[in-house]
Amino acid sequence: MAKIPAGATDPVGGRGQDLNRPLVRSSHRTRMVEVRTRRKALTVSNFASQDQVEAVGADFRPDLLLNVRARTRAAVYDIAAQIVPGMTEPEARALAAAVLRDRGLRKGWHKILVRFGPNTTKNFEDPSDPGVILGANDIFFVDIGPIYQGCEGDAAVTFSTGDDPEMIKAVTDVRAIWDATRRRWLDDGLTGTALYEYAAATSEARGWKLDLELTGHRLSEFPHSAHFDGTLDGTDFRPTDLRWILEIQIRHPRRNFGAFHEDLLIEDDEVQSALPSGGD
Repeated sequence: MAKIPAGATDPVGGRGQDLNRPLVRSSHRTRMVEVRTRRKALTVSNFASQDQVEAVGADFRPDLLLNVRARTRAAVYDIAAQIVPGMTEPEARALAAAVLRDRGLRKGWHKILVRFGPNTTKNFEDPSDPGVILGANDIFFVDIGPIYQGCEGDAAVTFSTGDDPEMIKAVTDVRAIWDATRRRWLDDGLTGTALYEYAAATSEARGWKLDLELTGHRLSEFPHSAHFDGTLDGTDFRPTDLRWILEIQIRHPRRNFGAFHEDLLIEDDEVQSALPSGGD
């Protein structure tokens, strides 16, 4: 059984948006969003103001966003609790889809990701290596992005099986790096670019490499891409409360595994740290 760390389309198949639509990722070196395969350049400088980058629709409700966050996080932990050694990733994704259907989360703005072992180092769009089976001493993460009442959710959490000390440390450290980066946002008002500079340095200090291909994104009523489809690390301002997903993906410097944690940036410490609930 997984160890839980302290502290619109069929969601199995794809996004609730056109999969052929150009998407973007950011470059840590140039501090802007670069062209990747099939992608057009998009930088914050293309936009008139922070207000435009962080815009929401007329139907956006902060209370609903937090409700969907709670539902999403509860579903992640429910899925993880049912993933056991001997499973394949397709079996785990089918399980995840069933859990989401049972919870009334039938649509998703992005595909379900459940990555095992060496596949935990892969980026969002990278296909998993086939035939990977979860081991008795292993690591995995669950990443889901459901839509509920027209509002997006997004959460990813990493779990371990067995007693591999470095994998257990990865589970703990990825959340600690996420928490420390959020704290710099709260206490020091860091820009999106500076947050990922800090996250990279903090990851290195803990003995990990930060993946700079997963560097945060907007969240809102569906689809957030109608407002801004760039990344958090491409922003030169302090991100606003309840607008951004902070993504932290780390990998071991020598072994072929990693860990991933993402959550909504929330100013209220009590709400941010609340244990997963059903969102009712």
